[in-house]
This record gives sequence, C-alpha cells and structure tokens, in this order.
Amino acid sequence: MKNLLIGTILLLVSCSGNPKITIERNLDELLIEKPKINYKLNSLPKDINVIYFSDSKIQETFPTEVRGLLTNYYSFSKKNQYFPNIKFINLKKVNSCSIILNREAFNLVFFLKDSSDYKSFELCLNKLSKRGTLIISDFDVQSIPSNFKTFLINRNDDKYELIRLMNSYSNYAMVIDNEVTKDKYEIGEFWKEKFNKEMAEYKTFNKTESSQAIFSNLLLLNQSVKRKRKLSRIISKDLDHRPRAREDIDALFLSVNTQEARSLKPALDYSYYEGMNVFLANDWEEEVQFLKTDKDLEGVISIEIPFMLPTKLPKELKAFKDKSRNFAIGYDAFEIVLLLEGTKSLNKITYKGLTGKITFKDKAIIRKSTIFRIKNGVYEYLN
Repeated sequence: MKNLLIGTILLLVSCSGNPKITIERNLDELLIEKPKINYKLNSLPKDINVIYFSDSKIQETFPTEVRGLLTNYYSFSKKNQYFPNIKFINLKKVNSCSIILNREAFNLVFFLKDSSDYKSFELCLNKLSKRGTLIISDFDVQSIPSNFKTFLINRNDDKYELIRLMNSYSNYAMVIDNEVTKDKYEIGEFWKEKFNKEMAEYKTFNKTESSQAIFSNLLLLNQSVKRKRKLSRIISKDLDHRPRAREDIDALFLSVNTQEARSLKPALDYSYYEGMNVFLANDWEEEVQFLKTDKDLEGVISIEIPFMLPTKLPKELKAFKDKSRNFAIGYDAFEIVLLLEGTKSLNKITYKGLTGKITFKDKAIIRKSTIFRIKNGVYEYLN
C-alpha cells in the first residue's frame, strides 16, 4: 500500500490606524522556508484521514489541495522515513464520513469554497474527534465549532490588512471592484467604520467599458473638457488644453484580478499624470501569477500568498509552473500537522509557508500574506 501511495505521489509531482510601513527588502529574501526542526517522529500520527469534497468533472486522482499535501508528504517521508497509513475520503462519494473507523487517526479536513458541500461537511464534523482534527478553510465558516483547530486562508483577511495599510497613505480614496468580488461598498463601510474616512467614488469594472473611460468619469476629466469647449466658444478661439483630473482623491483601491489591474493601472497613470497610490487585493478567482518584472503594475502596493509571487521555492517545487492557491493550502496543511504533532512548543516557531508566514499563539494558527510594492521593476517586501 505504501509503495502504491509513493508511486501515485511521484506521478502527481511529475505532472503537476497603522503607521506607514517603511521596511523594504528585495526579491532575494526567502519568503518560503521550512522551519529547521528535528521533528519527533514517534509523536507524529500513525494514521491520517484526508477528508475533502471533490465534484470535479476532470478525471483526476485527487483535487489540487490534496496533491499539494501529498507533495509535501513525499518530500518529508523521503528524508525521514515517515510512512503513516493515509486514508482518502471524498465526501462526494461517501456521505457523512461513514467509513471513518479509526478514531485514533488524525483528521485533515479540507473545507474550501470551490469544492465544498456544506451539508456533508457539517454531518462529518459531528463524527470527528476535536483533539485530533485540523480543518483547513479559505473562507469564514460559522458552523465550525471553536474548539476545532482551524487553518484559515481567507482573502477577506488580506483585503482588510491592505485597507489598514492604505490608511497610512490616503485620506480620500476611490474603489473599483469586479463582478466576482462585488465588495466595493463593503470596502467603503470598513474604511468608514475603522478610520472614519469616506470613499470618494465607487465603480465596478466592466469589460465592455474601456479603462480610459472609467478614469475619465471617476476623475471628472470630461468636465474639464466641457469647460474648455465652453470657454473656447465664449472667446471664439480654440485653446490649448490638457484635461485636469480632480485633485482631492489620493488613492485607488482595486478589488479585481491581477490581469484586470494590469489594464487599469496604466490607464490611471495616463489620466492622472501627477501620480496616485494604488492598492491591489486580488480577487483569488483566477490563478494569475505576478511576473518577475511586472511593468504594468509599477508602483502598485499589493498583498498575496508567496507561492503566487516570483520567489524562490523549496527544491521539490522548482519544476512547478502552474501554481495555484489550493495547492499551496494543501502543502502548508501537511507542514502544520508536523508542527502540531511533532514538536513540544510552538510559541517560538515561524513557518514561512506557501500561503504566508505562519505562527502559533494561544492554540491559534495565525497566517500573514506578503505585502509588497513593485518599484522600478523590483519587488519590495513591506512586512
């Protein structure tokens, strides 16, 4: 069974208010690095249940998050000769965890937005031991009891962290969301509630409208053109004129995907030639990676999990090209199991994971994505 599992993994691997932050570090710094720990192998689980819900129409052996977990498992087992009995339970095929027989097994439960069935997961939780269970989720789940260990990878947490940073740069901002996020008013409410500041303008990015037209309307450039035409008629003479943008807005918050931001930022630069602070919270809908030199995002301050950035990766991941957040989530989930079960004290441990910097405090698992700015083609890491 173990040889079959290792063979499967080999196949998968081969196929696959706050003060303004002034700390600046360059691309050479390791954003991803495993903790240098000699794990107590005898304390690690001998049996692991990997529970997930996969309704994918693509005929794959495992969903992406499970493949991420297996990649890390294979790397660790190869070095340390750690071979637990792993049972894979797809709740799409087996309702309510009915085949879980070994109550001593450690349970890894993937409760992700794009692969979840709430009813199946809620029924399953009632059958699991709270002591030996880690629930991995990429959104806030109110139905998860607080006494379960939970590894939360939440876009909203990243978005709010970026808004807090924007507070140091801006007093009067505008926000653009898209059809996926639909959160422009939520962002405005958070901005108002936390910092008592108003959003100047709200806009949803529409692919049928040009980026240039969007900023022409938001920055009142059309009104500047109208004033010029009116004055020209009054004096009966054509005037040299450069449209003037409104000057009261000092920042733009983008809640869109990276590709859309690459269209909007150059259009803003063209319209608002004085320069404006731009903050980007990716919508997490598409797996668009940041480029080593992202010229269209010059000057943008953003937040992202390290795996989607052009940073150095662990040896076993250097061949990976199609990066995804779910793969990163699964990879980090296995490392967290090792830390929870194979170490005496977690208080001073920091794991630079694929999903961010992970620390442990008062039995809570705390994750922080990377905040960065692209300046002159170089990534400056701000946290």
